[in-house]
Amino acid sequence: MNEGPSTPRAGRWEGIRLYLIGLALLGALPLVALNLYRVASRSAEEREDMSKEAIRVARAIASQLDERVRTADALLLGVSADLHPTRSKSAHNDSVLTRTLAAIPGRYANIYVVDGEGTLVGTAKRISANELPKAFAGRGYFKIAKAKGGFVVGETRRSAVLPDSGWVVILARTLTDSKNQFNGVVATSVRLDSLTNLTEANELADPPKISIFDTAGVVLARPTFDSSYVGQKMFPAGAPVDSEDVAVIKWLDGVPRLTGFTHTNAAPWLVNVGVSQVAAGAQLRRMLIEDLALLLVAVGLTVLVGYRVGQRITRPIESLADEARALARGAVSTRARLSGPREVQLLGDAFNQMADTVERRNASLADSERRYRMLFDSNPLPMWAWDVETMTVTAVNEAAVEKYGYTREAFLSLCILDLIDPAEHDRFSRARLPFAESRNSAGSWMHRTASGGRMEMEVVTTSSRRLGRASWLSVGIDVTARREAERALAISEEQLRQSQKMEAIGAFAGGISHDFNNLLTGMLGYCDLALGELEERSPLYNDVSEIRALAMRGADLTKQILAVSRKQVVQPTVLDPNEVVRGLDRLLRRLIGEHIELETTLGNDVGAIRADAGQLEQVLLNLSANARDAMPNGGRLSIETARVSDDVAVAYGLNVTTSWMLIAVTDSGHGMSEEVRLRVFEPFFTTKERGKGTGLGLALAYATLDQGSGAIRVESQPGVGTIFRLFFPAVVEAHAMRVVQPPSDVLRDGTETILLAEDEDSVRAVAAAALERHGYRVLSASDGEAALRIAQEYGQTIDLLLTDAVMPRMNGRELAEKVAIIRPFIRVLFASGYTDDALLLHGIRTDELSFLQKPFAAVDLLRRVRSVLDQPSRAQ
Repeated sequence: MNEGPSTPRAGRWEGIRLYLIGLALLGALPLVALNLYRVASRSAEEREDMSKEAIRVARAIASQLDERVRTADALLLGVSADLHPTRSKSAHNDSVLTRTLAAIPGRYANIYVVDGEGTLVGTAKRISANELPKAFAGRGYFKIAKAKGGFVVGETRRSAVLPDSGWVVILARTLTDSKNQFNGVVATSVRLDSLTNLTEANELADPPKISIFDTAGVVLARPTFDSSYVGQKMFPAGAPVDSEDVAVIKWLDGVPRLTGFTHTNAAPWLVNVGVSQVAAGAQLRRMLIEDLALLLVAVGLTVLVGYRVGQRITRPIESLADEARALARGAVSTRARLSGPREVQLLGDAFNQMADTVERRNASLADSERRYRMLFDSNPLPMWAWDVETMTVTAVNEAAVEKYGYTREAFLSLCILDLIDPAEHDRFSRARLPFAESRNSAGSWMHRTASGGRMEMEVVTTSSRRLGRASWLSVGIDVTARREAERALAISEEQLRQSQKMEAIGAFAGGISHDFNNLLTGMLGYCDLALGELEERSPLYNDVSEIRALAMRGADLTKQILAVSRKQVVQPTVLDPNEVVRGLDRLLRRLIGEHIELETTLGNDVGAIRADAGQLEQVLLNLSANARDAMPNGGRLSIETARVSDDVAVAYGLNVTTSWMLIAVTDSGHGMSEEVRLRVFEPFFTTKERGKGTGLGLALAYATLDQGSGAIRVESQPGVGTIFRLFFPAVVEAHAMRVVQPPSDVLRDGTETILLAEDEDSVRAVAAAALERHGYRVLSASDGEAALRIAQEYGQTIDLLLTDAVMPRMNGRELAEKVAIIRPFIRVLFASGYTDDALLLHGIRTDELSFLQKPFAAVDLLRRVRSVLDQPSRAQ
């Protein structure tokens, strides 16, 4: 809020006064810097003096410790000459040691001698001491003395001799015999509290903390008031172990001290002397207090002078400031009328020129604002402006109000995030750019209208200050319909690519299936011929059986590829689904194993369906095999048939104008994840290990249902199980239903004559051999032209033409048509590993068609031949 004309002038120009005061203080900075340097230098010097003093005291104490250790060494060396480390001389040793102990200071708790085996052979102790143990071979200092000889400083320990169990350190010296061989040890226990007196001997005014440690970090001595630390392993962190140095170390009481470290020479001990930093900084604090007092006096004088000088400078321009405020409030006609020094008059002239410029620019800005507002409000695209900091909407045009369904007042109360779908908030936060003039950004966002509707908006945003503050100006284009069309186009393209992929698979399968199935037919035929000649007990019988089984697996794989690629010849018939399920019952039980329970629920009056019986059986077998694999530890497999109600048809997206029949295959296995469920019908997709499945089983099921105008749906949950529902259009016309029964194991022989046209030598040979072994007379031809010559020249009746559908120069359909002219009563049986439906069926009535799919086994060939021969001929 601007100040009115009556606002007091006091305090308006404090900035100038403060600036002048600052200049004065800047002049005082060298003095302040000089004082600080002096204080820092003195602090460093004082620290250096304290460090030297700490090292000096540490060295003095170390020297005293060395003296005591050397005194003890001299004592042991002197007494060792009168000792005899043998049990027989124990009394003598006791006498020598007793005299010695009586003559030495009280810090020696006892003195004793042990022989080379570590057995005590002489001792002397203070009157109040307890008895020494007898064996010393396990003591560390004994082992060191025995191994290295000479003087040994032993470990620190609680005394087993002293009544108060005080802390002692063992000092020992090796005894040798006349051959300079190890003969024993003489040792003494020195009380650690005798070393404490050394820690109190110093000349510093503020008594330092002094500690003596051994190399293991155990406290050997502390001042009397800290003696509780003696014997504890409490080496301070950060202290140097193997050098003489000074450092700031936090001591055992948690107080950091300037600490000097040094080592003793006669023993592996470390002396620490710590000086309180409070004492070290006492003089520094005094200096700081004195300098602070001088600095405060200087600052006070500087402030006073700056204030006086600033007051004289600010008065002439206060009236100019009032005029400037009036201009800022919008009084563009305001002009300054100043008198005084020339500099002030020049400032007034500059102000008047600025006022003239502001007046002209305001007029131009008002005109520009009117044009901008007209373009903003009349733009047919939704536009809105929003604040950079608060993200609140500050302006909106009529097109945005209509598009989003808010009133103008409600729109202006929104935050920009209120327009964006909540799922896009995180992405929007990451995509926000820092504000800068002339910066543009574009992106697509899902927006929400006032009614909750969703629309995809393509938004272009630019930075702007036209609204008087930093703002973003956004223009939106509704691209919902366009994006839906793009997505639909992408789906169509993906479907086209999938269709082209399947077409490529079909073309590839068709290109190789004929020759491959001929090879498989030859393999199966020769295997059947060999098995017919071998006994089951023969070693070769199992080998040939395995070869035949592998050939059958190849045949099944070829059929699945042809079915998925829709290149397989389909022979639909009217079937009773209940009969199909009944006919597979025994086979299914063998397939799934005894550990899985099979349950069939066949509905009443389910009607009939039109389907290829072989394909339907294969679909049910594939679904059952998958269910078995999903229940390795056992479970339940149920197959159900039923008519589909209209409600169920609607629920599964079926056309309700068609009557539907259902076969449901349900298992209690481990189920599928949603990701797997969405891909189960893709060709070659499988979750099984390599060699355990091709991934064509469910793709075959999908292709079979799709070819027959049916539908397949799958529902599954991990750990619950899976349900496959097969929907078939019900047959309403009256046709004789095919009853699917298990094939009979009995093969009927015949005496008829068969004309066999096959361009593959192996297939022709095994087919002729199988037929001839069952009584048929076979006329073999390697192609259609040779078969036609035989039909013309053979003088007797030919009952059946068995021809390959695809042969060079003359295919099977052309051969059948020409032979039918010559022999009207002949029956025809086509065989092929692959062919296109249109190629095979063109020109031949479907009710006259008999077809044998390659590869086939000898038993399949004999059954089909017998079946065709038992039918009436075409001319009858």
